[in-house]
Amino acid sequence: MSQFGMQMPGGRGRSGPSPDVFTALLFLASIAMLVACGVLYWANTKVAPSSNPFSVQKAGSIEFKN
Repeated sequence: MSQFGMQMPGGRGRSGPSPDVFTALLFLASIAMLVACGVLYWANTKVAPSSNPFSVQKAGSIEFKN
């Protein structure tokens, strides 16, 4: 009977899908990636000219801010 989607009375109900260990690892990896992007953005504002992390320094005249 189960092949037709019928269930016996008093049988165990079906539960929905639940998160597993891979879902938890994916969530932790996403959080770690966001933290790493934030750290790199912060570090690049310290090195980049005019504190713009997306600007590029000129070749041959690379300077670090104090």
